[in-house]
Amino acid sequence: MEKVYEGNLVEVFKITDRLYFRRANLPIRSQCNSAFIVGDNGIAVVDAPPGGIEMVEETEKIFGKPITALFLTHGHGDHAGGLEDFLNWNFPQGLTIYCSQRFLETFSPAEHTYEANFVGVDGILQIVFSGGVEIELFTARDIMHSKWDMFIRIPGPDVFCTGDTVVEFQSAYFHSADISSWISNLRVLSDRRGKYILAGHGQELFPWSYINEFTTYLEKLQHAANACKELYRPDPTLTEKERFADVSTGEIKKLVNAFFSEDRNDIQYIEERAGKEHAQREVRMILWALIRSFIR
Repeated sequence: MEKVYEGNLVEVFKITDRLYFRRANLPIRSQCNSAFIVGDNGIAVVDAPPGGIEMVEETEKIFGKPITALFLTHGHGDHAGGLEDFLNWNFPQGLTIYCSQRFLETFSPAEHTYEANFVGVDGILQIVFSGGVEIELFTARDIMHSKWDMFIRIPGPDVFCTGDTVVEFQSAYFHSADISSWISNLRVLSDRRGKYILAGHGQELFPWSYINEFTTYLEKLQHAANACKELYRPDPTLTEKERFADVSTGEIKKLVNAFFSEDRNDIQYIEERAGKEHAQREVRMILWALIRSFIR
């Protein structure tokens, strides 16, 4: 990919004349990756991370065109933390914001006075951006990484913007996820057979085959978390709900440490992909999610 811009700890790369990859900095600036979709009359951007309003200046420098549309993959802070700035900015040609209907319902735009137009997506929505750029927006029926996930497909280069449903291994995040639904929905997504994934976090575009690699990784993490769960039996006569009702963070950490001290192929697989410093954290997050499902 050809780099066309660098600034604010951001790099922008050209994929095609109509699509650009904005690689951001998560550790320092809490920003997700983004994309610029170039129309004849304006730019559509993917996601509004903290400080993301700087994309107004970036698009003027790179393309000489204003932002006219915003696609939100989901509502987590590194993807939507800058949304308020977009809502309060005076866009000369107006701004249309597209997101999942479930996310739209969380901030009730009808109760406020915003200059932007809002479109909630539930299922599939096909739009044609200025200049004839075809874009397909679609949501999953079930919770994956979050309950708000929306995908953006640009058919020309056949690139899918996946938000955090597909990311680099060490950046997976599970606190609001449904791991089983996430896995099953990714298997369905892989059957669509695109070419590239523009992930919410990662140093490059991923080939389409990475979806199955990432899904297998999620399966390994789920298996590890279930194995850790079975190690915790303070009283064998208790039900699962009773057993985990008062479990502490320290006990969870000990369970995962004990699991990773064993000689298991799954451990090696996870550590090779996430790195040893991230592997246990990922399993702990899934384990907590499993426990919350038991004690609700």
